[in-house]
Amino acid sequence: MAKSSFTDRFQDWLSEWDDAKTRQVLVVVLAVLSGLLIGMLVYTIAKYVLDQMFPFPPGIYMVDAEQKAELMKTVASQVFIIIPLTWVVGTLVGGYFSVVMGKIGQFPAWIAGILLTAYFWIDLLHLPNNTTLFLLCPVLAGICAFAGGWLGMYMVAQKSVKAQAQV
Repeated sequence: MAKSSFTDRFQDWLSEWDDAKTRQVLVVVLAVLSGLLIGMLVYTIAKYVLDQMFPFPPGIYMVDAEQKAELMKTVASQVFIIIPLTWVVGTLVGGYFSVVMGKIGQFPAWIAGILLTAYFWIDLLHLPNNTTLFLLCPVLAGICAFAGGWLGMYMVAQKSVKAQAQV
C-alpha cells in the first residue's frame, strides 16, 4: 500500500471543494483575525500603561543612534521586563480567543502567535531594545500561543462536556 504525502492529500483536499470547506476556511480566517485583533488590542493597552509608567524623556527620538544610546543608558531596567510581559499577555489572550471563537483546534492560536510576533518585532523597532529582546520575542510568543491555544481548547472541551451532560 502506497503512502500518500502531505502534498498529495492537500491537492486532493483542494480539488474537491464544497460549501463545507468554504465555511471551514472562513471560520479559521475569522478566528485568526479576531485573535490577532484582540491580542494587538491587549498589547497596545498594556504598552500604553507602560508608557505612562515610564515615559520617554522629552527631546529624545529613536531614529538617531546617539540619542538611542543615551536613552539606553537612562532607561529603567523594569522596561526590559515589562515589554516581554506585554507580549505574553497579548499572545495568551489573542491565542485563547482565536481558539474559543473558532472551535476547530489549536492552530488558529499558532497562526495568531506568528502574526503577533511579526507585530511585536515591528513595534520593537520603536522602543528601547537590545538583541536579547529580539531573540526572546518569538520564543515567548510561541510558548504563549501554544498555551493560549491549549487553554482555549480546554475551555471549549469543558463547555462541550457540560452541554452533553445536560442533555
